[in-house]
Amino acid sequence: MNDKLIVIVGSAGKLGRLVLASLLKQPNLKVRALVRDLTKPEVAVLVGPRVELKVFDIAKATAAERTAAVSGAFAVVSTVQGGPDIIIDGQLALLRAAKAAGARRFLPSDYSYDLFGLPEGVNMNTDWRRALATAAAPEASSTFEVVHLMQGIFTDKAVLGFLGVFDAEKGVARYWGDGKTPIDWTTWEDTARFIAAAATDERAVPERLQVAGDRMDLLTVAKTWEHKHGRKVSLERLGSLEDLEALTKRKLHEEPHNMYAWLPLMYARGVFGGQAVLGEKHNARYPGIVAETVAQAIDRGAL
Repeated sequence: MNDKLIVIVGSAGKLGRLVLASLLKQPNLKVRALVRDLTKPEVAVLVGPRVELKVFDIAKATAAERTAAVSGAFAVVSTVQGGPDIIIDGQLALLRAAKAAGARRFLPSDYSYDLFGLPEGVNMNTDWRRALATAAAPEASSTFEVVHLMQGIFTDKAVLGFLGVFDAEKGVARYWGDGKTPIDWTTWEDTARFIAAAATDERAVPERLQVAGDRMDLLTVAKTWEHKHGRKVSLERLGSLEDLEALTKRKLHEEPHNMYAWLPLMYARGVFGGQAVLGEKHNARYPGIVAETVAQAIDRGAL
């Protein structure tokens, strides 16, 4: 029996590396790791007897390069980030190449809260991913699946720092609204495990695959962190949800080319607005993955 081949585009990134490591825990499996630059230090950890490294730029690839990249694949996993040229155009072209090559499924780089529950205009990044889903839907069939894996937000101090809602070093939690909006949490490592499981699944996989390690509002996260670290967390209410919306629009107008001025605010709108909370979860589909709770992630130092 031939080894199952999984292709990962964006393999040198944090999530891509974790997905690759999770995949290689399964026997009878090979990985084709697509990277833009073989000289990057992160690429060195990808090298292994069951790993084929291949140079590939999803934004610039020709049709022939896309075909070669996905040839023989059972599934293609994308972990790329970027603008609409990558998230929509690049992924859609690679998805179509994967289908033409006979792949079983394609997982685009969603990995977020429920992007389908969020109205248009709340988060530009989410809008792009939803546009991809709309364009990709006609490609799905009984023999080719497009699987949108969503896990909430990453239980990670760097991610929460980027969002501006939790500073672990200073012990400060910041929130919009009343801070009691339910939030779904999953670690990077568990997300990678679920991606690997979905990619290699011989069964039909739901189009919208939702998983999570925990559900907890930010004020409870702060209390849990206090208990685990024995340090007081200062709470800062940044304003109402209406204030958040107004600030987001102002920052986007004032600094349209500086995504760091408004993108964290857009994600905060999705988090604290409550519209992107996950629906029915599919954790039980993969009983071998026991996802960490927020408390366990804090114990491990992830938060």
